[in-house]
Order: sequence, then C-alpha cells, then structure tokens
Amino acid sequence: MKTATFSSLLALLAASASTVAATGNPPDVFAVNILNLYPEDCQWDTTRKLYYQSNLWKGRVSVTDPKNTDAHFNVLIPGVSSNGYGDQQLAGLSLDTRTAAKRLYAVAKDSKAFDFSNQRTDGPSSFHAFNLPVNANSQPTWSIDLNTVQEEFKTQTGTRPFGPVDSAVDSKGNIYVVFELGIPAIAKVSPDGKTVQAWYSEASNGSQRPGYTGITYSASANKLIAYGGPRILTTFDLSANAVSGQASMAPVSVSGNYGSLLVSEKLVTVPSLDSSGIRLLGVKAPYVYSFSSPDNWATASYKRYTRPEFNNNTLLNVCEGEFGGGRQIYGVGGYLNEGPKGGRKEFPMYHLPDSLLQK
Repeated sequence: MKTATFSSLLALLAASASTVAATGNPPDVFAVNILNLYPEDCQWDTTRKLYYQSNLWKGRVSVTDPKNTDAHFNVLIPGVSSNGYGDQQLAGLSLDTRTAAKRLYAVAKDSKAFDFSNQRTDGPSSFHAFNLPVNANSQPTWSIDLNTVQEEFKTQTGTRPFGPVDSAVDSKGNIYVVFELGIPAIAKVSPDGKTVQAWYSEASNGSQRPGYTGITYSASANKLIAYGGPRILTTFDLSANAVSGQASMAPVSVSGNYGSLLVSEKLVTVPSLDSSGIRLLGVKAPYVYSFSSPDNWATASYKRYTRPEFNNNTLLNVCEGEFGGGRQIYGVGGYLNEGPKGGRKEFPMYHLPDSLLQK
C-alpha cells in the first residue's frame, strides 16, 4: 500500500513538474522515470539542454531531454556496459567545458572496488571519451585501460590506487582522473587520450576511503580542486604547475565544523546567481555544501542545505537545470542500496534553494 501511494505521488509530481516548467516556474521535483537507472553522477549540457547520468550498475550513460522525457536513450560503452552484474561500473561524468561542450568523459571502476566485504584491488577500470552530440549508436572516440597508470603509481609509492570515481578538464583539454581507494591519486590524461601520467599522489591517512571523491576545475583561478579523502578541499595550481612541471598542491583552509570526510561524494563548479564568483557544490549525505572563496581557494567557507528526501535517496551529486528560462540546481540521489535490479522506476531530482548560489 505504501509503495502504491509513493508511486502515485511521484507520478503526480512528474506531471506537475512538466506543467510547472511549461508555465515558467522551476519544479520542486523533476522526475526522471527510467527503470533501474541508479545514477552515480549527473551532468547538465547547457548547450543541448540534456541530462547525462551514469547508470552505475549497468555501466552506461543515460541521456534525458527534460522537455520530452520519453525521448530517453542509453549510450553503451564496450567492455563496461552490462546487465547490471559486469566487471565494471560507471562512476563520474564530466564535460570538457561548461558551455558549448564538445566532449563527454566517463570514468568506469572495478565492480568489486567498493565491495568492502569482498573487495578486489586489482580489477579492471577504464576511462572513455565521447564526441558530442551523442546518440544511441555512439561509440567512444577513445578509451583507456587505467591499469598501466595504476601500476605506475604502485611502482612510485608502493601502493596501488584503485576505485576511480570522477574527472575534471582544464582549459587546455587535459583530463584529471581521481582515485578514491588505496591512496589519494590523480592521473592526467592528454586531450587525445594517447598519454596517461601518474600526475599526483600522497600517502594514505589509513581510512577505508583515503582518496579523493570528486574533482572540478576553476577556470578563474586556473586550479583543480579535489574533494574529500585526506581533507575537505585540496587545490592544484596549474599555473604554478606549468612553471615547475610538478603538481602544486595546497590544502584549502575551510572554516566551519564539516565533520567526517568518509561520506563525501561528487564536487561541481557552478557560477553564482549574483555575480559573486563561482560556487563549489559538494555532497555529503544528507547535506549539500556550497563552498565560496574570497581568495582563489586559499580559504573557503560554506553554506549547507538538506531536505527530508535526502535522508534515504543515497544523495550523490548536484546537477544544474534550466526551467522556465532560469537556472537552478538539483540534488540527485542514486538509491544504491537497492542493487542493480531493485526495480525502481522513479529517480527524482530535488530542487535546491537559490541561496546556495548567492552571498
């Protein structure tokens, strides 16, 4: 009875979302109704007005048009996509630029990496590039087996990083892939996918998840900013890197009592709504954190926000949206505790307040 009532409510919300969006007001709940979607990450294509979501268990990219959700399609990745029980799972997605994007990137991790009761540290993981626009028949422009760079890190440090979860792209098109397990590590990939470098690593702090959980790029500061793992925020100054040839790491001094780092998730860069600079939107369930900085991320402070739905939706990331001619942000959950064949059909995105993008 409860399930039927909840499904009916979500159906009503979906209908309301379509109607409200058409009349000019952003929906409080935007319903993405795709059987067994279970998304780990989400990207909003501001040019094509499409959502890209990573179907974790099935290892595929789900593409949704918010104006016509029935036009949904999947982009499969050879060697990754499966019926839900494959050797790899799809984790983070990234675009080469926030506007007029030409590339979509996807990180695939070993399906046993985060199975802490039956963990595998040397399983397959990979990285994939797609030219945009994509369709249901799109194939990767190039793909990389990450094993070689993982072994390079192991040779350098004695520990193999594993569990790649996210990526970010700098102004020159280089891509940086972060590993969450083993040690904090970042691999650098050239724009053509031909060169992969063990770019940065540091010693583990001994926790179950010692590495970075998310990464983003600030064009205004020309810095990569990693999230979670050894500290809340870690910057890498690419201007200094260009001079020295080495990764220039600096911890960000974050004011406030953030608490445990173990359950941090993805991090995205979003422009403010009041011309007060960019915001870094990070997730640590059940909260969304909005970080701001007055000094190019030497220091930072944050606001945080939650809503009741975030207590049980496995909140994983923040995704932008554009409804009614405006720009909004939404919290997205993966419901990962249900497994690959949970049977869920509703994966709602929940509206976040504009105050997270304002002073």
